[in-house]
Amino acid sequence: MSGRRLAAFAAAAWLVSLGPAAGGTPSAEKLAGAVAEANRKAGRAKPLLLEVSLRTGDGPASATGTLVTHPTGLARLELRGADGLERHLLQGSQYAASRDGEVLASPLPLLPPLFLLQADSLPSLRAALASFGVVASEAGLGLADDRDCYVIGGRGRGDSGDGARGAGSHVPSLWVELGSFEVVAVDRADGVRYRFGPTGTFEGVRIPRWVEIAAPGGPPARLEIQRVAKASAPAAAFGTGWLSGSP
Repeated sequence: MSGRRLAAFAAAAWLVSLGPAAGGTPSAEKLAGAVAEANRKAGRAKPLLLEVSLRTGDGPASATGTLVTHPTGLARLELRGADGLERHLLQGSQYAASRDGEVLASPLPLLPPLFLLQADSLPSLRAALASFGVVASEAGLGLADDRDCYVIGGRGRGDSGDGARGAGSHVPSLWVELGSFEVVAVDRADGVRYRFGPTGTFEGVRIPRWVEIAAPGGPPARLEIQRVAKASAPAAAFGTGWLSGSP
């Protein structure tokens, strides 16, 4: 381990071990507050429309489409490719998808919970984490893709120190890079992991350039972000009727 990394881990371990800090705020809440502040500074705390392309396995882009994400925990993804029209809907921790209007029993979870990167206050981030099953009062340390991280929510028994997934129980968690407080990965209770690439700036919004989806038993997939714009996205736009073809 390099001197820089050792120093970063030592400082992070000291912070996490503090427990309740001055004023009675647990260190995990301070971390969540720092993440919310990073979200705000990145300009993501508003409904966003992303133009994306999808790659699965080692092949070229197999589909293109749009992803709309709302800070309140709602998101939808529409992809058009050789296999038809796929729609994915996320309502907090509830996930559903359809192909050509037919609901899929076991869809590949291609729609990442980007709303966790949009909450810009401690209360809103805590609510977003709770809706995703993350215990925001717990924090630890981890290494993901050679990036030193805080892990809000804890690590599962199947996670190694470098963030690799193995057999065992999985814990919903948010992996956050030391220093920048940018989200590196999100883990679901079923073993799905969303890995977020380096950020880029699109029309004043700083957001990961890609998101990789690793699902147990499924092919590796990557959503690549081509363009970002502010979206007009009322709550009614995220109803389940949209999956079967309704606007």
